[in-house]
Amino acid sequence: MGTAPSPISLDELRALQLSRLRAGLADVLRDNAFWRARLSDVQGWDDFERLPLTTKGELIADQTAHQPFGTNLTYPIERYVRVHQTSGSSGDRPLRWLDTAESWARWLSIWSDHVYRAAGVGSRDRIFFAFSFGPFIGFWSAFGGAERLGALALSGAGMTTEQRVRSLLDLEATVLLSTPTYALRMADVGRGLGVDLALSPLRVTIHAGEPGASIPATRAAIESAYGASCFDHTGMTEVGPTGHSCSQRDGIHVIESEFIFEVLDSSDRPADEGELVATNLGRWGMPLIRYRTGDRVAVSREPCSCGSSYLKLAGGIHGRVDDMFTVRGVNLFPSQVEDIVRRHPQVVEFAIERRRERQMDEVTVLVEIDGSDTSAERLEADLRLALGARLVCRVVPLGTLPRSELKSKRVISA
Repeated sequence: MGTAPSPISLDELRALQLSRLRAGLADVLRDNAFWRARLSDVQGWDDFERLPLTTKGELIADQTAHQPFGTNLTYPIERYVRVHQTSGSSGDRPLRWLDTAESWARWLSIWSDHVYRAAGVGSRDRIFFAFSFGPFIGFWSAFGGAERLGALALSGAGMTTEQRVRSLLDLEATVLLSTPTYALRMADVGRGLGVDLALSPLRVTIHAGEPGASIPATRAAIESAYGASCFDHTGMTEVGPTGHSCSQRDGIHVIESEFIFEVLDSSDRPADEGELVATNLGRWGMPLIRYRTGDRVAVSREPCSCGSSYLKLAGGIHGRVDDMFTVRGVNLFPSQVEDIVRRHPQVVEFAIERRRERQMDEVTVLVEIDGSDTSAERLEADLRLALGARLVCRVVPLGTLPRSELKSKRVISA
């Protein structure tokens, strides 16, 4: 496994963060119209904590009013070299996000120096990207990070799932990058082709876009299918690559040398569990300050045996704040359902159908099952025992639920 960054004390880390924030804000406060109207100078942490929180809705409104890129631009447009956009999986209008050469280089260094390092990936590896490389940021930075690392970067763009499975084998890839759901989809297709991917040269898989790689049952299913060690990675188009799992794989270390992270409860007060708020410390051409990520997390500063002193998101990202549903007084997240459902190898795919009846959440878990050892009744019993709530399960025909190489939408409205 990879090695952790050199330990740094919390006081040293806070001093580093504040220094980088103040240095970067100098240009922003002078030249960025979006932030000049919202921010004031930051001399210390008290000043920082008085800055307003930023929402995705505000960014979308700004880009809608000032097309195509909005007013969150610190430099003349000629200085920017890349534009990507969010996936739009939440139903919002996709956000376009620009990078200068300097900020893009920082993205790539986070991948090579942090994410790949934590997973033990090096220059001798062959890294296969099961991704189409469209305008969505996806694994674009991971691909560039692999090149920076000196590894052989293998694009799966423009391929069907069957072609990707065969290319993975033909090119003798040692590392796979994909969403967790798509990794399981590839393994399923491989079995249909008579291919056992667990016998391939793959030794590491890295996943993003969904919480799955931090969910024990999903991680175990991927590791069983590929005979490889499975790692999680977190990031956002508008923020950057924020964290990764370590050798313990019991959570996500967020990269505090590159970001300021806060966790706020429903009243916007600091808490150990709540919504993750992020401030980027190196993307000054199009920065984000105190940005509500919408991700629900629980954090720990307990020492990690991997040696990293960075904050850990225990169990990874639990889900989107607005994806929480309540069944008979029990608050649940899709990741909790996934951890139970994925313990049944014969479950090929699943989704959570949610509807509101008489001011209450009514939930049905839709499952595709290949085989006879698992039934809706058995799943319902396991979910009730583990979660303390009764969730109705309904088996649907194989191939009914949507598939995508991008983020899977686990909660659907009936």
